Amino acid sequence: MHTVRIDTTERSLPSCWDELSRSQLLFVSGMLLKGISVVDFKVAALFRFLSVGRKLFRRISGEDAWSLCRTLDFILKEITLSRNRIPVIRIGLHRYFGPSDGLQNCSFGEFTQVHTRFEAYQSSKDLHSLAELAAILYRRKKPFWVFRKFFLESSDPRVSFSQRTVRRRARRFERLDPAVLYAVFLFFCGCVNALPGRFPNVYRQKEDSVASDTLSGWISLIISLADGRTDDKALDRVTRSNLYNVFMGLEYKSIEYFNYMEKISRK
Repeated sequence: MHTVRIDTTERSLPSCWDELSRSQLLFVSGMLLKGISVVDFKVAALFRFLSVGRKLFRRISGEDAWSLCRTLDFILKEITLSRNRIPVIRIGLHRYFGPSDGLQNCSFGEFTQVHTRFEAYQSSKDLHSLAELAAILYRRKKPFWVFRKFFLESSDPRVSFSQRTVRRRARRFERLDPAVLYAVFLFFCGCVNALPGRFPNVYRQKEDSVASDTLSGWISLIISLADGRTDDKALDRVTRSNLYNVFMGLEYKSIEYFNYMEKISRK
């Protein structure tokens, strides 16, 4: 956080994505959807983040305003948001619970389905893709979770992911403010951007191969992780596995693969 003092008033400005509050994230999300100019965006964000009156805001000199706006450059660079600032979404009387920070409690199958919608939105900018992305990540709480959490190994309060319920839930999510849906998109984007740093060999292998992030690519990977088996039990075991457990296994296999290729090249 950057500390800013205007006369006797002291405020803090975020210095990275994870320091944004919920309200700040929703503001940024809404402004990014509008597609306004960089200068207008920074000035509006600075005014919102400082939370001061217009009279006090005008007391900031042009030089100081320019310096303060530069501290917000991180918003216009790579998205690194890994903290879920929207843990619960309310629609009418229903509450839908989102994943934990960094998608720590997401399953691999859930991740692949969200990633497909993530790519679909990037190419089409269709609100329906955003609604489905959020509908996959946000689900109802497990019945009697207040008691069941003491007897289950999983800390995920959400009901298990089921593809059959996504469309119905997505229709409800389409009623939400687009800024909320886009904030969920930014969170997922930040988590995806962090994966190559944690699992470099997985993404190195991906770059060297013809694999892509299309749905068919994910299906091929799931079948490969199931040792080539396509029966429901084998595929279900992979899709229900924790996202990071699967990626750790892929990282280990990738290291073995590159070590083997290095030995072959030396011969």
